[in-house]
Amino acid sequence: MLYALFIHGSPFQTKACHSALSFAKTIIASKEHQLKGVFFYQDAVLIGNRFNQCPRDEFDIQAAWQTLSKDYGIELTLCIAAAVRRGIMSEPESKRYELESASLASQFQLEGLGTFVSFMNDCDKIISFK
Repeated sequence: MLYALFIHGSPFQTKACHSALSFAKTIIASKEHQLKGVFFYQDAVLIGNRFNQCPRDEFDIQAAWQTLSKDYGIELTLCIAAAVRRGIMSEPESKRYELESASLASQFQLEGLGTFVSFMNDCDKIISFK
């Protein structure tokens, strides 16, 4: 079965990103299932801000997602409208808005809702984390 994850809870105020990460690891460990990608929406896009600084005594959820993406080739997509609204921009977006630097963390990409619609069409299940 082919899955995609839809996360829209803040990585700092909810456990949505943590729960989704655990679920993603379970899918990856399964021989019967595959994870096509993860779409972060609303406040969940804050996970992709490269300027996030995790205290040393806390679990670094951003780094955990980045490692998962690197190790397994999982696509991590932030909704571009939600991300830009929250100051998260890729290099091309930062130039477009005449800003000095990009704030998009490595392993994350900015895409429109069309990517989520593609996930809906391609996948057997979309699991939402609020």
